[in-house]
Amino acid sequence: MRGGAIFLAFFVVFSVASYAVPVPLFPGSVVPSWFSSVPAVYAPLIGAVANGIVYGCVVWLVFVLVSRKFEEPRVVNAKSKKPRSVRRR
Repeated sequence: MRGGAIFLAFFVVFSVASYAVPVPLFPGSVVPSWFSSVPAVYAPLIGAVANGIVYGCVVWLVFVLVSRKFEEPRVVNAKSKKPRSVRRR
């Protein structure tokens, strides 16, 4: 669930930043040229959405890999597939 929130937050941030700042940023500057029927009015919007998707996915992937790295391993008994119980003497 946190991964979806991370993607959505960075999608919005990169989309708004790409639309607001008129600096060509890859891949958003290339995507409108792939479609010949896109009106020039919508080209910045399509580029901003493309940047939001690409960079949101990159940040989400980094988040997933880092969270797996710091995840604590769970100890499970191999025979019974249940955690070991404490025996009384």
